[in-house]
Amino acid sequence: MAELRLQPESEPILAEWWESTKPKEGDQQLVREVLRTVIDGTWRGRWYWTQDLADDQPLLPVVTIQPRETLMVRIRFWPAEEPPEFQLINIFDVAEHLNED
Repeated sequence: MAELRLQPESEPILAEWWESTKPKEGDQQLVREVLRTVIDGTWRGRWYWTQDLADDQPLLPVVTIQPRETLMVRIRFWPAEEPPEFQLINIFDVAEHLNED
């Protein structure tokens, strides 16, 4: 499998989360490792993950990777791009996300 590339449009999302007060101790290292394993294609066997079955674009699947109990990393794969890419949709802590609602 070819290595994936993070879409340039995803960099502001990553930077905003990275520089915010949201990451707990160890979260940045976990997210870095999630992204590294997505890039090299080893994420499926490493993390708990789910695919969004309600997604209206099954050819461009949205996957939520869960590196720890409440930390979520949502990505969308763009397999037809050359080189193949993935989009970082968001990074969030479920506990904080529920408190915002």
